[in-house]
Amino acid sequence: MRWPFNPDVPKHQWTLIAAQGYPEPVPGCVYLGTRLDGGIPLGALGTGYFTLEGTGKTGFCSIYNDIVPPRRDFREWLTIRIGHNSLPLSTAEIYYWGHYPIADIVAHFTERPLTVGIRAFSPFIVGSAEDSNIPASLFEIELSNLGQEKKEAQLVITPPSPPKGKSMQAELLGDGLKAESDESVCGLLPVTIPRGDSVRLRFVFGWYAPHWRDSGGEPHTHRYGLRYESASAVAEDVLSRFDELLSRVLGWQREIYRAELPDWLRDGLVQSFYSFAKNTVWIARTRQDEWWGEDGWFTHSESHTGCPITETMVCRMHGHFAALFFFPDLETTTLEAFRHFQISDGEIPFSYGMGTSMRDPRYHCQHPLNSGQYAQMIYRLFVRTRDQEQLLHFYDSVKRAIRYQFSLDDDGDGLVNDQAHVPPGEHWPANQFYDIWPWWGTSAYVAGTWLGTLAVGKAMGETMKDSQFVAECEEWMERGQKAYHEKLWTGEYYRLWNDPVNSRSCDVSLGNQLMGQWCVKVAGLPNVLPEECVQSALRAIEWLNMKATTHGLVNGVTPQGERYDAGYHGGNDNDHGKHIFIGENLCAAMTFMYHNRRDIGLEIARRLYEAVALESCSPWNQRCLVNAETGLPVWGDDYYSNLVIWAVPMAIAGEGMSEFTEDGKLVSKMIKAAQLWKSST
Repeated sequence: MRWPFNPDVPKHQWTLIAAQGYPEPVPGCVYLGTRLDGGIPLGALGTGYFTLEGTGKTGFCSIYNDIVPPRRDFREWLTIRIGHNSLPLSTAEIYYWGHYPIADIVAHFTERPLTVGIRAFSPFIVGSAEDSNIPASLFEIELSNLGQEKKEAQLVITPPSPPKGKSMQAELLGDGLKAESDESVCGLLPVTIPRGDSVRLRFVFGWYAPHWRDSGGEPHTHRYGLRYESASAVAEDVLSRFDELLSRVLGWQREIYRAELPDWLRDGLVQSFYSFAKNTVWIARTRQDEWWGEDGWFTHSESHTGCPITETMVCRMHGHFAALFFFPDLETTTLEAFRHFQISDGEIPFSYGMGTSMRDPRYHCQHPLNSGQYAQMIYRLFVRTRDQEQLLHFYDSVKRAIRYQFSLDDDGDGLVNDQAHVPPGEHWPANQFYDIWPWWGTSAYVAGTWLGTLAVGKAMGETMKDSQFVAECEEWMERGQKAYHEKLWTGEYYRLWNDPVNSRSCDVSLGNQLMGQWCVKVAGLPNVLPEECVQSALRAIEWLNMKATTHGLVNGVTPQGERYDAGYHGGNDNDHGKHIFIGENLCAAMTFMYHNRRDIGLEIARRLYEAVALESCSPWNQRCLVNAETGLPVWGDDYYSNLVIWAVPMAIAGEGMSEFTEDGKLVSKMIKAAQLWKSST
């Protein structure tokens, strides 16, 4: 086996990979480097990142606070000098296997008898936020001399350098590593490679840029700035803990790889964590007048590269599961910020601000969903932590949020109405997740999500022994369920929307029309829609939305089986009606699983992930919207929503969050495996 993995397997398809650190071959996909659309980001929770591209170069970089947009670095980072010859890594034939946070590369210089194996990673330790907040990348490189003479060589290492004239720092550290330049971060590692033999070397790269201003001009300190004083301190720490940090990463990954899940899903779960590196910020509390707590304030952008908005509520509704499962303390800081920004009428903001802004909350945008989704996330947090004092802390805020959302019931039927604010002839803002596809009156999606909100409101009221609020939710639920059926049921499925006041309706079948059911199933609560109607709707979705594509579910399909043209034809044919939202589709796939249609749900989810990983070759640049015809990207980069894949194993097992996070299940196994090094020493 070549180190760090054996690349002699079929490329660009699921296969079993024999790799260093795994007792048995593990499922994954080996890529020809030149075919990749984006490489592994080296970085983790709120540290910034830089990518190792399949071309052999570095790519995008945000480690020096070029967060939005990330800096285009694209340079040679590794060159091998042998005599008078220089061999940049980009001139080699590269085989690339990424399993975030690890990039494994085998590079063969075809004109020379030289093979290079590279394992690069950043500490991402599930269950340990502090150890996942180290601004560093670690490298192990093996040079194999396949020739008949020994080789005297030098490795020239050039990671991203800080901008000139700034106080930011960077440090390369390793045995025998010497600085080559005072102008940039550049190191030399001399090495002698005997004939027919190999030599392995280690080094680390630390960066330190703790102080920055967000898009609103507010100054902040990155959380890691409380634990380190310099880039040298970072580098010294990780070099001394190299084996520990790698062992802990491999430990949690082994638990995923040995889980009884499809190969594509095991790969997808591992890769999905990359979003933390690209899209998160974690600031410290450094002054007494800052309202957030000692754990700091953690945020996850909708997409720093594709659509930079700090904590878009409707995207975190899908994507927050990974933080909730593995870093619930950080999830708490995020929800506490939404509570802090709640206004007097109970409305929860859509986000904290545009770009990287954290104190510029946006209201009255997608407001038919935001406040209720906040309430659902508070309940999910309670189910995860079982902390009654924490629930008490949030409870009044939850009640006010639910009551605010009920104020959007325009016709008194117990359901939240759509509130499209579009000028005549335009499509934005539609004010729900499909934000350039306006709906009118009562929609299956918004009203269904509201029913899910009432279910969690009732459950929280019962926990808090608040009989008045329980009765309030039950009364709204009874009226809402009746109106939902009367206004939306076609006899086979729930129509997209109905606006009887204006005598108009739309019988399009939405792929995720049963969003309300997904909301209660993941929370472990009873159905909000009749089972017989759910089963009929699932059959219709399979026949209409699934049949209209080979890549998942088309968002909107007419009763005649045609992809629905919502009429928006702005850049890249970004039409939400006729294409596929991956996060939304995964929710729909899980609804199939929860209602005894597991095989169909798995097939939908498999097609979605394979469009990302195999067809687009972009597991570390996952898009939001893909083309229903080709499966190729239409819009969005590095999307937060796609982290909802972490709820899929829960749906496969037919469990809610309480059962899924129990001791002995996958989440707890991963967290324990990631701590084993500490307990063994």
